[in-house]
Amino acid sequence: MTQARWQGALRDILSVLVYGCILLVKTYCVKYSLVGNYPLHRSFLLGTLGAVIVITALLLLLRPRARYYAFLGINLLITIILVADVVYGRYFRDVTSVALLKQARLAGEVQESVFALIEPRDLAYFIDMLVLVPLLCFQRDKRQPQSGLKWPLRLVLTVICLLVGANLTQASIDSLQQRQPGLIRAFWDKQVVAHNIGTLNFHAIDAWRYLKKQMTSTKLSQEEQAAVAQWFAEHNAEGNKQYHNLMQGKNLIMVQLEAFQGFVLNFKINGQEVTPNLNRLAKKSLTFNNIYAQTAGGGTSDAEFLANVSLYPAREGAAFYEFYTNTFQSLPMAAKEQGYETVVMHANRPGFWNRTHMYTALGFDTYYSDLDFDIDEVFGLGLTDHSFYRQAVQKMQQMQQPFYAFLVSLSSHFPFVDANVSLSDRLDVGAWQGTFIGNYLQNIHFADEAVGVLIDELQAAGLWDNSVVVIYGDHTAIPHGRSQELAKLLYGKEGLDELQWQEEQKVVMMLHLPGDRLRGVNDRTAGQIDIFPTLANLLGFKSKYAAGRDLLNTDNGFVCFRNGTWINDDVIYFRSQRKLLDLKTGTELAAEDFAAEIERAEIELKVSDQLLEYDLIRQWQTEADG
Repeated sequence: MTQARWQGALRDILSVLVYGCILLVKTYCVKYSLVGNYPLHRSFLLGTLGAVIVITALLLLLRPRARYYAFLGINLLITIILVADVVYGRYFRDVTSVALLKQARLAGEVQESVFALIEPRDLAYFIDMLVLVPLLCFQRDKRQPQSGLKWPLRLVLTVICLLVGANLTQASIDSLQQRQPGLIRAFWDKQVVAHNIGTLNFHAIDAWRYLKKQMTSTKLSQEEQAAVAQWFAEHNAEGNKQYHNLMQGKNLIMVQLEAFQGFVLNFKINGQEVTPNLNRLAKKSLTFNNIYAQTAGGGTSDAEFLANVSLYPAREGAAFYEFYTNTFQSLPMAAKEQGYETVVMHANRPGFWNRTHMYTALGFDTYYSDLDFDIDEVFGLGLTDHSFYRQAVQKMQQMQQPFYAFLVSLSSHFPFVDANVSLSDRLDVGAWQGTFIGNYLQNIHFADEAVGVLIDELQAAGLWDNSVVVIYGDHTAIPHGRSQELAKLLYGKEGLDELQWQEEQKVVMMLHLPGDRLRGVNDRTAGQIDIFPTLANLLGFKSKYAAGRDLLNTDNGFVCFRNGTWINDDVIYFRSQRKLLDLKTGTELAAEDFAAEIERAEIELKVSDQLLEYDLIRQWQTEADG
């Protein structure tokens, strides 16, 4: 090989290394800008290095000048995206996405313009361009430098680098999947994804998800649209209903309790009540003792969606992330039509579950996140429910009545313990001390204690007697892998059969009205999807596109889950197995005898999915205005 060829080969390798180092430095600068010196998992290192190797390996295929041009373009694009992350993260503590950038809503919702959030130091990300661009102009008139590496060798090196980079990236993704199963699929916390697999990989996956959604989207035919519209019209037809407008003009306070399974209500351990405050409230409320959690890939956010929109969760991922650009007719919107001020409060990071944008789409006037609370008491993931409720009531006192306040609790979130706070002195769990179940019961007792604080604060503020208060659990807490422990706790045996396991998928739900009206027990089988239409009837709201039912005006129980399994007051149908069992005896029944109910579940899921996936409400409103 000639000296010129050796020099060319060295130039090829060095140029690619320099380009890669520039991208690595910028990516790590973004990391420190967003989370400071907070230690990141090694998967971030692997993922970031893998992504940079893949990008720069492709540049090796090009001739030197073309490589330089290509890197300038790639470098500029990546820099713009990284700066967008920094600017967006400065306010929302989250990373951007393709959908956000497409909407041009980067930060304009909270400032007069995006430029109001840009700081002079952000321009440092472009400092390399001050050298690279002039250098390009300087070399433009020079002879094209010769590539030192021959094409076959460049191709081999590129393939090797691509394999290495891809494997590093895959190792990073696999590591995150093992630590947080389902996160890559549901994207419930974009920041966690980016900080674990690397910013570049996050944006690549986000772009792929967006493009895939755009490529597979089709338009629903007029006949199919008419069928959906007809189903909702018939399902929500107005008629003579009991308790209609009974609570018209009253405030609505809805509290979503984290991981409150139904069995904890009235449950005692070693003679002590696990939920004494909720037990007392239940005696003055209408308690629904057969409410099932209907959440899917969206976890807690699915419960918020079910209760406030009365549609089924998304088929894939989380509705809060996949469909936050949709138009909805939600509970807060229905309340606002009746002159209510609406607010949602959750003392967690605003970007988690994409709440900032979804709450806007749902029609809430105000969203109070952890940025708006004094974090004076901490347990687990953040502010204790005790302090959260006290501060929430203070904020309610400043609101114009009537109002709808939606409170999302946090203290009883997995893993149910805090290394800095002991709950063992609050509830004696005996032999369960230090176990998963024991930790859960003590944590629930702690969260129930906070519910007592909420009730006291509402009464002291004069809001209790003028408000409808709804309390419900968002999802279950005991995973199937812990079913043996649950069986021992509840039944004193080693395991649960499939009916007993299904029985424990219920969550707490109660409805308290001023003057303790309508107190009692409702045994109808139902789900979180039924909350909105039930409240709509009581408060005089409209629920035109609700898939749930008014539980105060139904004689037959029915709940359907995202996977197609459904339960009524007598039987359960496991869709995946095409098996139908009697709830009391466990006897298998002929599915054909319940063909109408099976079809009902399929239709409910279908029309809900079509309304959501095709954004039909927006389309119908546009056509009506046009």
